[in-house]
Amino acid sequence: MTRPFDIFKIKRDEALPAAVAAIVVTTLNALFVCKMYGLFTPLRDAGAMQRHMLAHFRVSGYDPLTLITVSSWIDIYNVERHPLLAFLISPLSLLNGWLAGLTGINCAIFLTAALMAACAFYSFVFFRRTLSEVMELDDTDANLLSALFFSFAYVMVISFTPDHFGFSMCMLLIVLYVAGMRMKKRKTVPTWQMAVLYVFATGITTTNCVKAVLMQLFVNGRKFFRLRNILLGIAVPSVALWMFCKFEYSVFVAPIDRARHEARVKRQAERKAREAKMQKLYAEADSATRAKMAPRLQQKKAPSKMGRPLSREGMMRWSDVTTPRWPTVVENLFGEPLLFHANFFLGDVLRSRPVFVEYDSKFNYFVEAIVVLLMLAGIACGFRSRLLWLALSWFGFDMVLHLGLGFGINEVYIMSPHWLFVLPLAMAFMLLRARGAVLMALRGVLLLLIVYMAAHNGVFLANYLLQPAA
Repeated sequence: MTRPFDIFKIKRDEALPAAVAAIVVTTLNALFVCKMYGLFTPLRDAGAMQRHMLAHFRVSGYDPLTLITVSSWIDIYNVERHPLLAFLISPLSLLNGWLAGLTGINCAIFLTAALMAACAFYSFVFFRRTLSEVMELDDTDANLLSALFFSFAYVMVISFTPDHFGFSMCMLLIVLYVAGMRMKKRKTVPTWQMAVLYVFATGITTTNCVKAVLMQLFVNGRKFFRLRNILLGIAVPSVALWMFCKFEYSVFVAPIDRARHEARVKRQAERKAREAKMQKLYAEADSATRAKMAPRLQQKKAPSKMGRPLSREGMMRWSDVTTPRWPTVVENLFGEPLLFHANFFLGDVLRSRPVFVEYDSKFNYFVEAIVVLLMLAGIACGFRSRLLWLALSWFGFDMVLHLGLGFGINEVYIMSPHWLFVLPLAMAFMLLRARGAVLMALRGVLLLLIVYMAAHNGVFLANYLLQPAA
């Protein structure tokens, strides 16, 4: 690949669907900017800006870390999970500082909107290319499945929400497309290309390292195990990322963590002092005063929505072995990511949203079941495809993480951009096999799904985006 950036050029045969996608994602981001303009454009000092955004940014369980980083650069991401992300978007922070001097406002919301629109747009482009160029699907079917993908609730949400999942989804679809083209041409993924994809994918989200390795394993087969490839394509980038992560933490993150720890210890000491004072007053009070004080002393914390972890140490502290799995699959793994629940719309489970919310209409469960059945039928039709098994290996890895170990299981829907593209990709193999009346019937079902899901999710999003932020 002598001109690697040519991959981002829009081709003539994809110009029309790409233009439609550009209009959709630009509209979503423009509405989000209008909604958040009054909240996030006034200039504040770095600390006040961070506190303000954490307090007022409310889009499901997503965090405003990207918005904070662009507003006033700070390495606020968890470096174990996102080792390069703060540095990858640092140019936007520099640009924002320059623009703030010119305009007198914080332009981070505009810059992140442009970034999320670009990621969503290229997610559409590379997904459609995988269908049309790699699988050689008919343009009609490629357009239908691409539209279905972007009618999913949380694909819409991550198209405008400034969170790392939008970057990660785009990166994974680029990796999938590159892998598919290599498979089609019966070529291997060269070591240098593996190293580049590995570093960027892992730098955005650490767990993507497994998906990058699986990609090259499926494409290269036995050649994957060559010592040179293992060393230069995986081991050296891994060590380099680990060393950079250690440097990043010690220089940029550790001082912040120490300050937070000291503040937390101080708050705990103050709380214990208040409680001791209350207990002393209670012991010295008469019966009437005790009756008034009792409710304050007996106040209990709200029950945690987090299940029991496998361990309290390291990354296992984010695991969960007690949250029930079947309701998770129905309501949060396939439910919410495909179709918004009406109640607690885009609520945060760490604030007011319950872990499980049911649909008001049973019809939505029927739609969810149809989507899953179409995916399973596609898997049955394409079970010999290496491309499909690559995508399913990624999906399986995510299921081990979230359903098996329980990472983020109480809000698993916010992670869904990591795997939602597997559903329409699997369906594509069913369309490849279908002929005549069966093909027309399947297209009709897909069209009905697109219309219903786009209308259902679009109405909820429109109501949300058109209301001023509180």
